[in-house]
Amino acid sequence: MKKRTGIIGVLVAILALGIGYAVVSAVTLNINGSGTITADPDNFKVHYTGEVAVTKNPTTITTTQSHDNAQTGQFTISDLTKAGDTVTFTYTVTNESNGINADLAAPTVETFANTEYFEVTTAREATTLAPGETTTQTVTVTVKKTPVTQDETESFTIKLVASPNNN
Repeated sequence: MKKRTGIIGVLVAILALGIGYAVVSAVTLNINGSGTITADPDNFKVHYTGEVAVTKNPTTITTTQSHDNAQTGQFTISDLTKAGDTVTFTYTVTNESNGINADLAAPTVETFANTEYFEVTTAREATTLAPGETTTQTVTVTVKKTPVTQDETESFTIKLVASPNNN
């Protein structure tokens, strides 16, 4: 009996050491954290770049055009004299965003009232520009009718909307 009690004691001691070791050796480590990404409008850079190409018919038409590497382009036309006189401006649009695609809507003529004497058209479909890609936007102004008694003047606003697309 003494032998049995001694064996049981040894077994209980081994079991106690095993449970104690398991309790001491089983440790769970956790890391909790958080992150925030802040949207910065300066990351989305879509604007006009390069020289503006101009086609004139007749070549005696005077034009000025610019864009200052910005989101606004300008042009002026003078010396239009008769029906059929045409000027086409071709602006280059560049997506210089960092990792953001640009969805470009088709350009629309927003401001333009003198439809009796002028026709304004744009030629570019909606498209998506990946970062670093370029496309062109053209604006054509055509004289529809020759003025007889007075000069005709008009201002034009052509809108091209670029929207960020992270897909």
